[in-house]
Amino acid sequence: IHATMRYLTKILLFFGICGLLAACDELGWNPLDTSEATRIAQMREGTVPILLQIDVPTLTDGASFYDEQWDRETDILKRRRTWRGPPGNDVSASLLELRYKDGTPMGEAPSPEEATRNWDILAQRNLVFQDLYSSRNAVGPILWRRFTMGPNICVSFAQGYSPDGDIPTRHLLGYYCAPAGEAFSDGQAETVVRAIRVQEGDPALSPDG
Repeated sequence: IHATMRYLTKILLFFGICGLLAACDELGWNPLDTSEATRIAQMREGTVPILLQIDVPTLTDGASFYDEQWDRETDILKRRRTWRGPPGNDVSASLLELRYKDGTPMGEAPSPEEATRNWDILAQRNLVFQDLYSSRNAVGPILWRRFTMGPNICVSFAQGYSPDGDIPTRHLLGYYCAPAGEAFSDGQAETVVRAIRVQEGDPALSPDG
């Protein structure tokens, strides 16, 4: 009961922000769905808090929004953080972690191009993808591709990982878009994907847990 009330309090605050930024539409999430709050409270039992972070200066002064969804059809927990830049800077980014609660292997991660389908703001646009690259960050190996979306140059990325073994039990997907009209090179894109960080296990790590 307490977990449900905490969740409802957080989503009502988030809904107020969504009314200003229309972030709820992008996330495809209905914060007034109390049945979803109940499902999430049940899903959180036995799970650990998580911190999803991209450590780049361009996101430091912006706002970030966190949400969780329980996909009843696939039985997958989705935990997502989305960033918007400060006023006058339309930089944007998002990280999405997917997992089964019981630790069932997730299989191979989608391609960076396929990963963009998880965000309406990307899925509904004409994206022009560039070369595919492989790098490594603190989480593990990661695939990424730059793409253009109108006046924005962005990068999408995807990786599978497991904290306890070699078989991926989580997928980590995301994107980052530089401000409209600004250059965003392969080197800058790789800096972003190498700055991705995931921490879990200690409630002090994240206000989202």
